[in-house]
Amino acid sequence: MTEDLGPLRQAMADLSEYGGTADMYERALHKSRQSQRRTALTTAAAAAALVFAIGGTVAFATRHQPDPLTPPASTPTGDGLQHPGCPSTQALGTLVELPTGWSFASRAVECAQTWAAAGVERPDADAVIYLFHYTAGTGWRFHDQGNGWDCKKDLDLTEPASFCTS
Repeated sequence: MTEDLGPLRQAMADLSEYGGTADMYERALHKSRQSQRRTALTTAAAAAALVFAIGGTVAFATRHQPDPLTPPASTPTGDGLQHPGCPSTQALGTLVELPTGWSFASRAVECAQTWAAAGVERPDADAVIYLFHYTAGTGWRFHDQGNGWDCKKDLDLTEPASFCTS
């Protein structure tokens, strides 16, 4: 059982002389740097997408928000009286979106102190009143819809108005 391994050893030594060594270190460094570049690129792309998404949402929200209306000096109402700051039907129409088929009545807006009421006609029902309130700094805003309000209790009005029930 004695075998002569000399020629085999010589052949292996010759092969190792020409084959060189496997350079695992350089390949590991290359893969590590490639992974770092991919991670940085992915993170930057995700951050840019987030910035655009937030910016787009803010731009859309501010674009579709109605601007506060500044009341005109005075607007005549249907009964011929002058109410300082009473808005027009067109101005109030920019504050609300009426359902299909609904429209503001042809009569003028009635104002009492910081309140304005406009009639709204509906095709299948009786007319309803839209009530708006004016606040300094924010302007006119939609408040409620109905057929009448208690002026003293609900609106804190000291003067009579046709949209009040008492």
